[in-house]
Amino acid sequence: MAHVTRDEGHLVVAAVRVLSHLNGGSPTPEQTAELLGWAPEALRLKVSALHELGVLHLVSSAYENHLEIRDHLLLEQLDQEQGGAMSEALAEFEQRKREEAERMSRLFADGDHDRKQQEKLKGMGEGLLKFERGKPRNPFDDG
Repeated sequence: MAHVTRDEGHLVVAAVRVLSHLNGGSPTPEQTAELLGWAPEALRLKVSALHELGVLHLVSSAYENHLEIRDHLLLEQLDQEQGGAMSEALAEFEQRKREEAERMSRLFADGDHDRKQQEKLKGMGEGLLKFERGKPRNPFDDG
């Protein structure tokens, strides 16, 4: 079941009411999604959850599907805001990113990184000089 917050539920029910008033009949899910500015697939997931709760009913006929409000008072049973595993995962991700940023700032703040980089470059330079000195003479060279 898709998760629907209380605010989202009220918004969908209000859109159905407004469209019912304007059109003189029950709106289709596509009309409701267009009014809300949502993707039709996202609205259908919310409608499915509200149907399971008993708030809305999706009436399917041979010609079209339309939405009807059954019991809007059941919206009060929904959670006020979205929570659960997703918000916990986001909080955990934020904490890891903060720790990584602190670690990186400590690494560059103490100058240890610059010192190690200079030592590495110095070692590479010395290795290059040794390589050039020990290079054999080119047999094809005229000199």
